[in-house]
Amino acid sequence: MPERKMDTVLQKERTHSGDSNPNNRYRSILDFQPDEAVGVAGLEKFEDVLEIIGIRGPWNFTIIFICSLASFANVFQAITYEFLGVTPNYWCHIGPLVDANWTQHQIVSLSMPRGNGSGWDGCTMNNYNYTKAAEIGYNASIENPDSIAIAGDNAPVPCLVRDFNTTEYKSTVVTEWDLVCERRAFYSTTQAATQAGSLIGFMVFGYFLDRFGRRPVILACVLLSLVSSVASTLAPVFLFYVIMKTLVTCFINGVYTGCFVQVMELCSRSQRSLVATVFVMPWAFGYMLIPVIAYFIRPWRWLQAAYTVPILLLTLHFWLLPESPRWLNSAGYPKKAAEVLSAAAKANSRVLLPKKALMVSLNSMIPLRTEKPRGKISHVITSNIRHLFSLITDSDFRVKILICYFCWFGVSVVYSGVSLNAENLSVNLYIYVFLGGVIEVVSYILLGFMLRCVGRKSLLISVYLLCAITISIIATLLAIFDKVSVGLIMFLSLSGKLAITAGFHLVYIYTAELFPTNYRSLAIGQSNVMARTGGIVSPYINDLLGVVISWGPSVLFSCVSCGCWLSLDAARDERNRFNRRKD
Repeated sequence: MPERKMDTVLQKERTHSGDSNPNNRYRSILDFQPDEAVGVAGLEKFEDVLEIIGIRGPWNFTIIFICSLASFANVFQAITYEFLGVTPNYWCHIGPLVDANWTQHQIVSLSMPRGNGSGWDGCTMNNYNYTKAAEIGYNASIENPDSIAIAGDNAPVPCLVRDFNTTEYKSTVVTEWDLVCERRAFYSTTQAATQAGSLIGFMVFGYFLDRFGRRPVILACVLLSLVSSVASTLAPVFLFYVIMKTLVTCFINGVYTGCFVQVMELCSRSQRSLVATVFVMPWAFGYMLIPVIAYFIRPWRWLQAAYTVPILLLTLHFWLLPESPRWLNSAGYPKKAAEVLSAAAKANSRVLLPKKALMVSLNSMIPLRTEKPRGKISHVITSNIRHLFSLITDSDFRVKILICYFCWFGVSVVYSGVSLNAENLSVNLYIYVFLGGVIEVVSYILLGFMLRCVGRKSLLISVYLLCAITISIIATLLAIFDKVSVGLIMFLSLSGKLAITAGFHLVYIYTAELFPTNYRSLAIGQSNVMARTGGIVSPYINDLLGVVISWGPSVLFSCVSCGCWLSLDAARDERNRFNRRKD
C-alpha cells in the first residue's frame, strides 16, 4: 500500500502545488521515498526523471545551445553555391588577339555576336580569321569585317575556352573550372551535390545514431565534416571538389540529426515545439551571415575556408556534449545514464535521488526487447521490403503517402528555388540572401503564434496558396514587362519565401499527425527522401531553365506550390473518408 499512497501524494503534488513552474514540481527527494531494492515509488517514465534533475536549468540551456550550433554550421555548407560560384561576364578566349595585346573591349566588340537584349553571347564568336585581324589591327578589322570573314560561313561558332572579367571576382568555382555554356550543368551539380550529401546523411546516420549512441556518432561526424570541408578548399580538380562537398554535407547532416534528437530527448513533451524552434533559429542567423562574409571575402577558396570556421565551433561537443541519458537507459546502460543525470542535477543545483534507487527505477523503464524470429535470409529480406513499401501497398495509406511525397518534394523544390533565384530575378544577390535570412526568423516566430490559433491543415494550405500567388505574380510581371521594379520583385519573392519556409516546418508536423504511431517514422523518413530529391532538382531548374527564360523557374515554382495546395485538399477528403469507414 505504501506505493499506492505515494502515487496519490505525487498526483496531488503535480496538480495542486502552489508552484506552477514544472521545473520545481519535485522539490525534495523526500517526496519519492527511495528504496534501493524496489526503486522509487511514482517514478514510472523518463520524463519524471527529467523533472527531478530540472528541465529549465543551466545544464539544459547549455546542451540546447551547443546542439543548436549544428544548425548554425549546417547552413554555411547548404546554400552557399551562389557565392562560391559567382559568374562574372565572360567571352571567348581568342589567342591571336590576346597575344597581340588587344584590350577586353576590342576583343569583345569584334568577336562576340550579340545575344538577346543588349548583352553579348559569351558562348560563341564570330567566324573570323583572327590571325589576320591581329595583323591588320583593330580599327581596320572593325571598319571592314568582311576582310577577315571566313568565306561561305557567317554563322557564329562555339568556343571551347573563355576569359572572365576578374575585376570584381578574382576567382570563383565557375572561373576555376569554366562552368558556363555547355558546362553550365556542372555548376548546378555543385549545389545538387550538397543535397545528395544531405540525403545520404539522413538515410545512414539515423541508423548509426540509434545503434551506437548520439555522442560517438556526432563527434565522428564533426571530425569528418571538418576534414572534408578543409579538403574542398584545396580541391585540385572539379570532381574532387564535388565529392568533398557531398561528404561535408553528409557528415554535417549527421551532426545536425544527432543534435536535434539529443535536444528532443532532454526536454518534456510540452517543451518540444519551443525547443525545436530555438534549435533551428541559428540556421536563420547563419543565413544572414553568409552574404556578409561573401561580400568581404571574394576568392572562392578563402571563402570556403571562412565557411568552414563554424564547423570549428562544433568541436565544443568533445568537451561539453554528454551522451543522451535516455538513449543510454534504453540501450541497457542504466548506470551510465544515472551518472549523466547526477551531473545534470548537480549543474542545475537540484538534489538527485540516491544512485542505486535511481538505477533500479531506470532499469524498470528499459523497454523489453523481443527476440526476432529467425528464418531464411530470403524471408527476412522479403519481410523488410514488404515493410518498406507497406505505405504504398496498404489502401488505407496509399493516397495519403503519395500526397505527402509530392508535398515534401514540392516544398523542397520551391524553398531551394526561391532562396537561390536571385540571378534570374535580377536582384542584388547579397541583399536578397541577407533579407532571406531575416525572413526565416520572422517565419519561425509567426509560425509559433499561428499554430496556437489555426489548425495545421488550414495553415499549411494557406502558406502554399500564398506562395503560389506571390510567385505567379512575379512570373507574370517578368514575362510581360521588360523592366520591373527591383523592390517590387524582391518584396514578392521574399513574401513567397516567408510562406514556403513556414510550409517546410509545417509539413513535418502534418505528416507526423497524418499517420499512426507504428507508421509515423517510416512516413517521415520516406517523405524526407523525396524532399532531398527536390533539393537536388532545384538548382538545375534555376540555372538551366533560367538561362533560356528568366521567368521560367518562377512559373514552375508557382505551379508546384499550386499543386501542393490542391493535393492537400484531396488529402483532407481522403482522411475524412477513412475516418467514416473506420466508424
